[in-house]
Amino acid sequence: MTDEIEIEDVGTMRLPNMWQYDRIRAMAPGHNKAIAPAAFGLGMTIRQFKRLSIEKQQEAIAAYYKLTEPPIPAVRPEDAHRRIPRKNERVPEERMIELGRELLEIKAKLPKGHFGPWIEDKSGISYSAARRFMRAAKEANQ
Repeated sequence: MTDEIEIEDVGTMRLPNMWQYDRIRAMAPGHNKAIAPAAFGLGMTIRQFKRLSIEKQQEAIAAYYKLTEPPIPAVRPEDAHRRIPRKNERVPEERMIELGRELLEIKAKLPKGHFGPWIEDKSGISYSAARRFMRAAKEANQ
């Protein structure tokens, strides 16, 4: 994951600090609150950010989203033959433990709060099934 992204003719996009996030949370809902993370990430005020061209604003917002998106764990070539269990499919206990260990590894690599959305979007299994698999892996380790 990168810590900053250079935007040509504008500056360097970094994630806002905690003080800036507190300021954003205190803002009234609306357009200014929506663009504030990108503006603060560039070290600008909202007024300065609005003076940028629409293209540069969009580029800055895209850079902010790129900095905040969770990393997608790579699928190793040796794991390509593995199949995700289908919904309501009976999974043998050994496979459940194996999947649980893999999910625990992935969860440890993702930032806090990103595992649930990753499960729903990328894994192909339900969150409850993932919890069941991880519980089986933890119990097997004990």
